[in-house]
Amino acid sequence: MPYILQTVALMMLGAILVQFLKPYRLRKWLGLVLLAAGLVGIFSVGQQQVLGFDLELLTLLAVPLGVVLFLTRRRFTDM
Repeated sequence: MPYILQTVALMMLGAILVQFLKPYRLRKWLGLVLLAAGLVGIFSVGQQQVLGFDLELLTLLAVPLGVVLFLTRRRFTDM
């Protein structure tokens, strides 16, 4: 699969997660897991593919998605 299609697909998945994932704890822990997995994956994953997706690209997009989910974890809570 071409890189541009992979990037668009992963960014759409990320946008859906950011918009529709509402529980505070799930946003917090998923954000931390994505951030940690992305940082570890950047240094340890090579040019491997899973289901047609490049793992290196997946880890590069997991880091900002994890940061966004963690920083906006209280988006849907009442203040």
